[in-house]
Amino acid sequence: MVHWLQKLLRVGLVLIVLLLTGCLQYDLELQFDSQTHGQLVQQLRWRGGAIAANDELQQWLAVLDERTQQVGGRTHWRGDNAFEIVIPFSNGRALETKFNQFFGPDDATTFTLPAGEPIQAELTLQQGNRFVAIYNHLKLRVDLTAVPDLAATGLPLLQGQKLLAGQVTLLAPWVRWQSLSPGESAAGEFPPQATWSLIPGEVNELEAEFWVPSPIGIGAIIIVLFVSVGYGVKYGLASR
Repeated sequence: MVHWLQKLLRVGLVLIVLLLTGCLQYDLELQFDSQTHGQLVQQLRWRGGAIAANDELQQWLAVLDERTQQVGGRTHWRGDNAFEIVIPFSNGRALETKFNQFFGPDDATTFTLPAGEPIQAELTLQQGNRFVAIYNHLKLRVDLTAVPDLAATGLPLLQGQKLLAGQVTLLAPWVRWQSLSPGESAAGEFPPQATWSLIPGEVNELEAEFWVPSPIGIGAIIIVLFVSVGYGVKYGLASR
């Protein structure tokens, strides 16, 4: 009886959240512009619902804004129902630190949705200097098991509805391969991006290997070539 009441209350809360805020579209982009600069961009969009009139949602966004400022980022509105979070990073280590601090800071609760569903996310990035490029091996784990599957409720009103939908996109100069799900992978001719869809109710584990050109290494090779050519020209003419 108690379990049945808890389930009923849960369904009721889901209905209230859908009516007040609609479905949350969450898109995450990892942008590697160069060896020393990149951005972590999160876009949150609401399909239906009045955002400005929802006090609880405004409080939730205020918490996100505070977390963003703690890691050196900024937030702003893009249209009426689109909230964007931009967190710049200078290298792979900074990305790893800022991402994990944003989603799981030591002095705050776990990242949650407006209805209170916790989302646990963790990013690890291994890098290696290959002189002309930086090798990157990225692993991203997003735990969405706490986000309910509305189709499982059996209620016609909730069929086809989602509390959370979205995707993760990696933008880098050369993406060599990406894993789609455990045990599966897809290779490409160094496409500029890789995209994964987030699946509510599951642990999403994403993995990719990519390269970012190193201006320092490329510049060093160009200098050596110029010096070699100049050396050859100088002593070639002198020998005639």
